[in-house]
Amino acid sequence: MRPVSIVPGRPALWRVTRNLCLVIAMLSSAGVRADKTDVVHLMNGDRITGEVKSLERGKLEFSTDHMGTVYIEWEDIQEIISSTGQAVELTNGQRFYGPLSKPADQDMVLVETGQGTVGVSTADVAAMYPVESSLWERLDLYVDLGFSWDKGSQVGKYEIGVDAVYRDPRFISRASFGSEITTQEGRDDTSRTTFDAQHVRFRPNKRFHALFGNLESNDELGIDLRVLLGAGYGTMPIRTQRSRLSIGAGLAVNHELPVDGDEETNLEGVGLFTYDYFRYSDPERSWTTSLWLFPSLTEWGRWRVNFTTDFRLELVSDFFWKLGVYASYDNDPISIDAASSDYGISSSLGYSF
Repeated sequence: MRPVSIVPGRPALWRVTRNLCLVIAMLSSAGVRADKTDVVHLMNGDRITGEVKSLERGKLEFSTDHMGTVYIEWEDIQEIISSTGQAVELTNGQRFYGPLSKPADQDMVLVETGQGTVGVSTADVAAMYPVESSLWERLDLYVDLGFSWDKGSQVGKYEIGVDAVYRDPRFISRASFGSEITTQEGRDDTSRTTFDAQHVRFRPNKRFHALFGNLESNDELGIDLRVLLGAGYGTMPIRTQRSRLSIGAGLAVNHELPVDGDEETNLEGVGLFTYDYFRYSDPERSWTTSLWLFPSLTEWGRWRVNFTTDFRLELVSDFFWKLGVYASYDNDPISIDAASSDYGISSSLGYSF
């Protein structure tokens, strides 16, 4: 029987890092205490009493009095009992709400809903949260920092990134910030800064509605500031404990302030493709990729593409190495003499809260 997995520069950049640490400290100090009466029975025969915090991406977060918070692979759980109300989401998009009672057979979850008892296979459970869980218990925060310098070319690169995800069986809200500054002796500094926000609300039959926004500044593309707001509709044909695939389309309003030239406002179509893979066995790792297409509807013939992908590997508990790739393309840049493409590879170290 296999073992059960339980896993207990620059002045401006310095100011950003300092303020970020203050925010992280405040978030880390927040907490909510509750009665620990939930029971988890493991495949190896062990029994743990505590409080269910969440089940997401095949990992159960479980708070105990003596071991603190532990993370248990969902496939290592034989049965789970909870007297508190749980929101349970299945891989087919169905959702049930209620306490979890003791099942007659292993590998089953019994949900005591208002309409009666519903039995589901543990293999079909995609996510689970206490109905009354707090904001901090559903929030994931990831911070990474990167730095590189080459003596021969005198090129230095500074990177900072923050990702925040709020998870609920009914929706997912996420926001990300990234900034990259490149310096070279005898040349002007260049920078690339992005802020993205998305709110995805799940609908029956693996459908979803999405609201999204983007702020971007990119010296290489000649963009002093780009502001984009949009909405879309899509489907999630794959939503399991290990991976998610989302495909959607929508409309967005895009306002651009170029480094050189006149500002413009355009209506754009939106096509999106995102894929997430995650694995919480030792070592924890994840892979995320997204492709966004923006054909202009008011400036016919112009189209843009944004592509990002990153791989994260846990080195020690909650401490990660991240490898990221990004690429942007605009076949008709708004700035005079601006490049039509920008791309790069980055490597950084990060911490997950």
